[in-house]
Amino acid sequence: MSFSSEGAIEGTAATSKPFGLQLGAVGFAIASFIIIHGISFGVWRLFADPQVGVWKFYPQPFGVYLFWAILVIVFIGFNLGMHGFSSMSQPLGGIVATVVTLALGFAIPMLLIFGYGQLDPAFSSTNYAGHGAAGLIVLIGFYGFGIVANSMDGWPWTDAGMRQPMVGFAQILTGFFLTAVGYIALIYPCLASWTAPDRVIMSLPTAIGWFYSVITVWLTTVLVLDLWPYSTFKTRAGRALAALFGNFVLGTVLYYILLALLKNILIPADALEKIGPAITLWPAQLGVWIVNFLLFWALCCGNAPTSLSPLMNRIARVIISYALGIGAFVIYMKWFAVEVLHEAAIVPGFGGDPLTWVDLLNLILLIFVCYFGFYGIVKKEGVNVCSVCGLKDCSCQADA
Repeated sequence: MSFSSEGAIEGTAATSKPFGLQLGAVGFAIASFIIIHGISFGVWRLFADPQVGVWKFYPQPFGVYLFWAILVIVFIGFNLGMHGFSSMSQPLGGIVATVVTLALGFAIPMLLIFGYGQLDPAFSSTNYAGHGAAGLIVLIGFYGFGIVANSMDGWPWTDAGMRQPMVGFAQILTGFFLTAVGYIALIYPCLASWTAPDRVIMSLPTAIGWFYSVITVWLTTVLVLDLWPYSTFKTRAGRALAALFGNFVLGTVLYYILLALLKNILIPADALEKIGPAITLWPAQLGVWIVNFLLFWALCCGNAPTSLSPLMNRIARVIISYALGIGAFVIYMKWFAVEVLHEAAIVPGFGGDPLTWVDLLNLILLIFVCYFGFYGIVKKEGVNVCSVCGLKDCSCQADA
């Protein structure tokens, strides 16, 4: 499963006939936005809202199950290419895939927390310590499992002639290795009882903020840059390795850019003082909003523009998605989080925890797009206008 340059997802559950409200491009994007945010808000009100939620599971255990559900979507949708689900008609295929995702999204972290947690205090259920440790596996795993499916295009397994589902299982095995290395190097030493602050590569807040910047760069190249600059490499192996390691270089640059933006513009001085050294985590809080709009713009908005030169298309998409992400961060932190979602304020007029709410948006977006294939709404096909006679859908030979 991969993201195409037009923003569609290859390998989504198929339908024999398009069903739903026929909408133009703008109406389709607006309807998608309303559906995604409406369902997310309903889930929040049921399971997370600290004040008026029916079941108040925020921040934990709501967070860990949310994060693992996203990672299961990576397994099913990205690595396995919807194998076994894409042949089902809608909405059955989407329903079954969602049920499997939620079941595994609960089962895997429960095994880690209530099983392995009996042996390792870092994963203990006491005071939700294990929920945090298990959730942070997803931070590394989203990149470790996801990049082998799209930026690396399944290399080297696809070159060996493997097909689904075996190529998907091979990707999952590769992703497991990459995730284990990343987690053991960056995250676990910050949580384990045997370590000390001077024995880690970087502090936990810095590791989260830096690594999410790597994720943001990765999805920027995949979703709106047509895999540039890695597409300049001539071989599949060259593109795969350049993407795998190049994202860390570019992600480091983005980390410092986002950190400077947060310190000097986006976060009030009194909030900065209260956040203190944990400010190094905040590129993740801003990055998750940018990722949300990278996904939304590519998958629900047709990855516009597409009619300019390749360079200008890419520049415009980056500007649009990053501007929307930064703008949404400001609205969320200064109003929506505290006044609507009832999250805690950091200082008066500024508060919230974007990683939880926005990852809920991302989960619902991916389920709606990957599993249900936008079931219920259909984008109208574009109308071809002849560049010679100016008529719609003409058959001018000169236009051929």
